[in-house]
Amino acid sequence: GAAGALMAPIAGRIADRRGPGLVTRLGAGLAAASFALMLAAPLLPMHGQLAMLVVGTIGFDLGVQATLVSHQTIVYGIDPGARSRLNAVLFTGMFIGMASGAALGSVLLQHLGWPGVLGLAVLTSLLALAIRLGAHRDVRCARVNATPELHHEA
Repeated sequence: GAAGALMAPIAGRIADRRGPGLVTRLGAGLAAASFALMLAAPLLPMHGQLAMLVVGTIGFDLGVQATLVSHQTIVYGIDPGARSRLNAVLFTGMFIGMASGAALGSVLLQHLGWPGVLGLAVLTSLLALAIRLGAHRDVRCARVNATPELHHEA
């Protein structure tokens, strides 16, 4: 948790300079890579497994925290006067997602073990990354399509 807390101001500065969309994409990618590392850990010797677990845990915490900070920046930008309400909606959505993930993860743990849980984590992180990449592409397309046409009067 400490690594994620340390990441918050760094993610905020990057979001301020380069945009929160970039930070959400980086965070989702880091989370996916971290979970994939943990999924591959059993292929290593015992001391390597522990190191991979530590690196993966720190990595996904950093990625999730960076993504959270950036999503708050995006949500707060919608209507600065409604920050409390928007934050409530954001965190309610996060709670529903985490509760659903925990329920599904419990079922997967029972039937597929730890690799099933990590597989779910990789899959959902990649899904989040795909959504953010799609949003980035849509914003770029909207900017191109919003370019005013040159009209010549005859």
